[in-house]
Amino acid sequence: MRQAIRRGSAEEEVRKHLDRVTGAWKKISKQRRRVDVSYDPSMVTALQHGTCIDEEGFKKTCIKEKKKRGDIHQPFYSTWVADFMLRQDAGRFMLWKYLSHKKIPWQQRRQLGMAVAGNTPTASFLTKIGKLQSAGCLLCKTAREARGESTDSLADETHGHINCAGCEGMATTITPAHHSIWRHLHDSMHTAQKPKSKLKFFTLDKESNMSRLWRREEFLRIYNKEDLTEKAQDIEVTKSVKKSQEARYNLDFFVNRFWGRRPNGVAINEALKIGYFLA
Repeated sequence: MRQAIRRGSAEEEVRKHLDRVTGAWKKISKQRRRVDVSYDPSMVTALQHGTCIDEEGFKKTCIKEKKKRGDIHQPFYSTWVADFMLRQDAGRFMLWKYLSHKKIPWQQRRQLGMAVAGNTPTASFLTKIGKLQSAGCLLCKTAREARGESTDSLADETHGHINCAGCEGMATTITPAHHSIWRHLHDSMHTAQKPKSKLKFFTLDKESNMSRLWRREEFLRIYNKEDLTEKAQDIEVTKSVKKSQEARYNLDFFVNRFWGRRPNGVAINEALKIGYFLA
């Protein structure tokens, strides 16, 4: 019974994410082309294929076309976690492998199962079922009160929120864990590379910001610093700015933010002039 409930909850979450991706396309298809959809090739392709008659086929076509377009700055589904979980032969396979591993304590597997099903007892979920009045993060509220700051406009306390550095109450715990995981991944990739590999790994002993990395000849041969600054600025201006940083809201701020970034791992292929950054 428990397995059926968990499976049903997980399937419902998958359906919700699929509906979010294809919601706009379904709405337009129902209007039977009375609106101009030429601005979105994905919609045009889906309508031309006639998949709007079959809802499941329409979803598959829309998702396939949207994947072709790609967008590295926004998650394909509603969140990056959903992107990972719904990726073919990746997220769900790894989840099943973890949940079915008998040597992993049941409590840990249960917590992950609750997270996937969306019923972790966070403020967001408790508000949804009427047990709390506000979904605001209690950890962020406590951290702000300790600093004497306003507790207005708190982020919703979701499972994803309290497990990321964006949670003000968990930042000092999550950040070191985050760096430790990426460091282990970076070291494992370096150890596992084949003798013929053209990859050259950097920052194995300690992190370095982008500015220091681009003082090295290897990086300058891959990309000119001035051209990279111009490209980076176009990307940085699309990213959000924290309220504490709004006083520095200008183009110089965006450039400095990019060059001050500290990737968790760096590798380059000088032959192909490609850089790989674990951020």
